[in-house]
Amino acid sequence: MKYQLFFFLFSFSLLSQEIKSQKYYPFTDICNIESDYYDCEREVFEKEIVGLITPEIENDIIRKMIDNKASLTFAFVYGPNKPIREDIDIDFVNEELKIKIIQFLLQLQPYPSVENPEDILKAKRFEFVFLKNSDNKLIIASTELLKEMKYKSQLKFMIGPHPSECANSADLEGCVNKYFSNHIVKNFRYPNKALRKGIEGRVECKFYIDKSGMLIIQELSGPDKMLEDEAERILKKIPKFVNGTIKGIPVKFSLSIPITFKLD
Repeated sequence: MKYQLFFFLFSFSLLSQEIKSQKYYPFTDICNIESDYYDCEREVFEKEIVGLITPEIENDIIRKMIDNKASLTFAFVYGPNKPIREDIDIDFVNEELKIKIIQFLLQLQPYPSVENPEDILKAKRFEFVFLKNSDNKLIIASTELLKEMKYKSQLKFMIGPHPSECANSADLEGCVNKYFSNHIVKNFRYPNKALRKGIEGRVECKFYIDKSGMLIIQELSGPDKMLEDEAERILKKIPKFVNGTIKGIPVKFSLSIPITFKLD
């Protein structure tokens, strides 16, 4: 049975086309819709990064591309009413842009927050993939383009959620993929009524693993509720995971797998 596991990346258009350079973090003054917050936050960072690129930096990035692309990844830690910590991790081919991004992050002021002070530390990680267009100019790949390219993140600066038996695996992502596949096969049960009615198809399962390692289902989308209910039953049998982390800080990870129901 085929399935897919990936981290979600979405594009999001800000309501205002003119965005002043940010001086606060988090960007709650602009990104105030909870369901779209991460998407909005990515777009703000993308705008800021593009504004830091000079012609010299652009030429250097293009010259150092591997397989016609260059991946920029950075991760940082912050807390309520506290600035971003100085121990920022960043990986990219151009040193000047790396320094500029770090300087931008460190100058951001903590946005006044009413969050629970017990929630001391939070971590964020962002990845942007640079490509060059037909005019040999830099662009940042859209979500749709990354999917078409079947781009695979290297998961720098983070450890994804995983079952305990994968903790010491040299290929963590491969081990997690195998775990999901084995779990689905082991617990799969075709609904009798769906069999009789000849109902088949694929159920897209969107869920997240929370900071404690629990799987929380967000959305099930399939051709029939009977298949969706079976997919939900299978997912709910998954034991608690080892939580995912960014720079050692527990974080929530969004995941997606399809479960296919096919009649022979």
